[in-house]
Amino acid sequence: MHPTLVKRGAEADIYLTEWGGKKAISKVRTPKQYRHQALDATIRKHRTMAEASFMSAAKSAGVMTPFVHFVDLVDAEIIMEFIEGDSVRDALTPELCYEMGCYAAMLHASNIIHGDLTTSNFIKNKKLVLLDFGLSYYSERTEDVATDIRLIKEVFTSAHIAVRKTFPNFVEGYASIAGKKRTDKILENVKEIEQRGRYARVT
Repeated sequence: MHPTLVKRGAEADIYLTEWGGKKAISKVRTPKQYRHQALDATIRKHRTMAEASFMSAAKSAGVMTPFVHFVDLVDAEIIMEFIEGDSVRDALTPELCYEMGCYAAMLHASNIIHGDLTTSNFIKNKKLVLLDFGLSYYSERTEDVATDIRLIKEVFTSAHIAVRKTFPNFVEGYASIAGKKRTDKILENVKEIEQRGRYARVT
């Protein structure tokens, strides 16, 4: 099977390909002409290695992620399992919001900040699967955790207004793992970040 371009991203291109006779996804970090060649190669190598590592760490935290078949650090490529199913962006339900909240809390309990927590990065298979750890990093700071949650809150309120109780269900799922006290503290921080954003727009 010849690789077929599925999506061209700012940092990487996604291809549909084959591995061991089965459909697979290839994520290739493309060289950036504006960067020095040696520096660019180092950055792409580091980010590829980090992403594969975060996918594995997320699994250890209890979050379903695609299985990594192969990592090529020279070409900055990850070949991973193709996940059959619907993008949660097109099939969001209150139940899925709850599950997403559980997943976010599991990641945060292991100090993993996803960095791009949106409904587009979840696929509903038999189980919920979380994709794209390209912007992930480790942090214990409540502010960083709150930034992750604020992003998904914005996605819910802008792209999924038709679905009832999206964010409250997400928070309920989150609290079922993180506990109410910790969740309340994070939500206070989310409000602070939102207020800073509003203040910046006004001034």
